[in-house]
Amino acid sequence: MRLIRRYPEPGATGNYTQVGHHQTAVEYAIAGIEKLHDANLAQLGRDPFNSEMEGTMRDWVIESLLQGAYLREYHLWEKDCKSYFIAMAERNGATTTMKTKSAQSFPDLVKETLVSYDVAVPVDILDAIDRMRVKINEMKHAAGLELDHFISEKDYTDAVAALEAFWEYLAGCERITP
Repeated sequence: MRLIRRYPEPGATGNYTQVGHHQTAVEYAIAGIEKLHDANLAQLGRDPFNSEMEGTMRDWVIESLLQGAYLREYHLWEKDCKSYFIAMAERNGATTTMKTKSAQSFPDLVKETLVSYDVAVPVDILDAIDRMRVKINEMKHAAGLELDHFISEKDYTDAVAALEAFWEYLAGCERITP
């Protein structure tokens, strides 16, 4: 089987583009939060209490945005992979897409599915995506007050870079047909 892009459908390039748009939206939201923070400080005055409260609220909102965006990007990647492989199977006249095995991670399933298309995504890309999956499970199941499971802005941008690299790589493997 081959990865087939039917013109004018975007194929993997569409998913690559969407990941970039999501990152731009997060950057836009963070810039807006920062601007509101500065405006509030200018209006409320720069006494220590207002500064501390305003800074704490700004940090909490940005942190919450990043946690949610990170989770969303990973789960969108899973959904997009499922849709992508259904389309690829149909274009190849096949009925099977992804065969799940119990205790198999989704990135491993994607890697195995790509073997049937004679495609091997570089290990570092899938490893970075698998680290997202592990981090999300840590976020969901963290106990106590440890904050090690929180996502930083760098964690988010690294994850988005891995997702973009995944879709960009697949786009380069697609054969375009009319």
